[in-house]
Amino acid sequence: MGGDNVVLNGGKDSVSVSPINSDSLANVFKYMFEGVGITAAVSSLLYYTGAVAFFPNNRIFSIMLFAVQIILTIAIGNALNKNTSVEAMKTMFFTYSCTMGINMTSVAAAYNIEQIAAAFAISAIYFACLAIIGKSTKIDLTKIGHLCLVCLGVLVVSQLLFFIFKIPINIRILSIFGILIFTGITAWDIQRMHRQMSFFSDEKYAIYFALQLYLDFINIFIYILQLVAKQSSDS
Repeated sequence: MGGDNVVLNGGKDSVSVSPINSDSLANVFKYMFEGVGITAAVSSLLYYTGAVAFFPNNRIFSIMLFAVQIILTIAIGNALNKNTSVEAMKTMFFTYSCTMGINMTSVAAAYNIEQIAAAFAISAIYFACLAIIGKSTKIDLTKIGHLCLVCLGVLVVSQLLFFIFKIPINIRILSIFGILIFTGITAWDIQRMHRQMSFFSDEKYAIYFALQLYLDFINIFIYILQLVAKQSSDS
């Protein structure tokens, strides 16, 4: 399998990656950008039409929405080893994108258009750089990726506890920590994608990795947006 294509070189882990099919790569980013577009469209529609007012504004609804997203993420991952159709995986992915759009409605309410545009541009450039690093590096990023996932778990649980118990947090420190975590995860996901899709060109894998990269980009955008807004407020 692609995930096992690792060689040792001089005591350091390095990885040999076979060329990925250009159509498979295009599919991954096509689905990813479609997901981002759906999220932006849903968020904008709910905010500018005022439809967001129909959704309960309480912690229970937020936790339920988060639970749905977790279930969809797990379902998409499990679908790789099952007879789940490509259409079903697309539906799950785009449904996830819609639920994230509901979450992101608060972004339009909390930040101005200049901050959002600046954060999006920075995020896009940063993501592109990480994609190049993940594709070109010869170092096996698996250990770094696993460490970042552990740190992400700690970060998610901490944020959930802060949210439930209304504990004040330092946004700048939290954002920097989040960006560092997703820097490692994004580079690792790009490397995993190139390694695994060199062997598996199934469209289901394209959807799976589109979800991974979608999540990476959205999280990087959120943390960079928080930093941009914090810098603006301090100026």
